[in-house]
Amino acid sequence: MEMRTLGRTGVKVSVLGFGCGAVGGMMVKGSLADQERAVARALEAGITFFDTAPMYGNGASETNLGRVLAKLKPEIFLATKVTVLPKDKADISGAIARSLEASLKRLGRDRVDLLQLHNRIDSTGTDRPLSAETVIGEVAPALEKLKAQGKIRFAGITALGDTRLLHRVVESRAFDTAQIC
Repeated sequence: MEMRTLGRTGVKVSVLGFGCGAVGGMMVKGSLADQERAVARALEAGITFFDTAPMYGNGASETNLGRVLAKLKPEIFLATKVTVLPKDKADISGAIARSLEASLKRLGRDRVDLLQLHNRIDSTGTDRPLSAETVIGEVAPALEKLKAQGKIRFAGITALGDTRLLHRVVESRAFDTAQIC
């Protein structure tokens, strides 16, 4: 498997990742045996990057991946996500910390390698938009606090939204990775 350095992390990960979302549905709707076989086969193929999120199956993806990883005990790079909902805007830092704690519990871990913001970076729209100012001024410091606590190693964005605003966030250098569709 070809390996590449992930963003500004300095960590080499497989160029192919194992996505645990609803596409294909394995980690959300698959049988326990099929989930274990799929992850084991991915590991055999050299995949080291595993990506999940609380939104995938309302937590089922994280729970199932956590169970499989506890059984197989592989050395991987584990990424999950956080979504700031409109109701969270009064306490973004607290909402991010609570979301991560719930993810860690589902995953059966003390920390994850990468926590990515799963919101659109935009000034308009209905799909959970956050302004660049909010992302740089509130989300980034909340993620830095989690780094300092040892709960995450790196912080990233899923890089959806207004191109001009995404450039502003990337140029702030507040994030280690940007997951591009």
